[in-house]
Amino acid sequence: MTARASMEAASAAAPPDPARVAEAHRAILADKSIQFDLPMRHIEARETPEWLKALGRAIARFVAWVGDGWTVIGWIAAAVVVAVLLFALVPGLRDWVLSIVRRGRSDVDETPQWAPTERQARALLEEADALAAGGRYDEAVHLILFRSIDDIAAWRGELVRPSSTSRDIARAEGLPGEARGVFARIVAAVERSWFGGRALEAGDWEAARADYARFALKTA
Repeated sequence: MTARASMEAASAAAPPDPARVAEAHRAILADKSIQFDLPMRHIEARETPEWLKALGRAIARFVAWVGDGWTVIGWIAAAVVVAVLLFALVPGLRDWVLSIVRRGRSDVDETPQWAPTERQARALLEEADALAAGGRYDEAVHLILFRSIDDIAAWRGELVRPSSTSRDIARAEGLPGEARGVFARIVAAVERSWFGGRALEAGDWEAARADYARFALKTA
């Protein structure tokens, strides 16, 4: 290594002279062509819109009107949250509530009665009377039962399913109370005939006919 190279290496390794650095800094600050201070930006204040003021006044009036009622509102909101969580997490409770809602809706929407038209009812009774006149009381009561099932299916098809028995239909909540009672008594008579091993007699037929006529034709 030459002497010149050694001097350059030593000069590069030596720390900068503080005095020279300070002098260079002062020279830069004194240079008027360099701008160090930036002007402050003036932001013009805008007036609050009238609609926003009106909204604020309305909210303030509402808060003042509620007053201590916020505590009650808080408890109501908490109760609603708890009820929603229970409804979502407990299937049994959800099914129970839905069954009550459906029952209430069916009570409100329930038609005053289920009944065939007068023409249909009279035609059916004429056919059944003809069977009963020949002593065929079982067939006469069966005819009224089967036609009634057809009428119910036409009125509310969801009450009569392929797997439904006559007893199932008689217990259906969708049937109005009066119709359910009449239908259940006719079903009981038919079951005695089919499963009880006893043929229906004139008194059984007359009772079933009177039930049906009183319901379908509103006769006393």
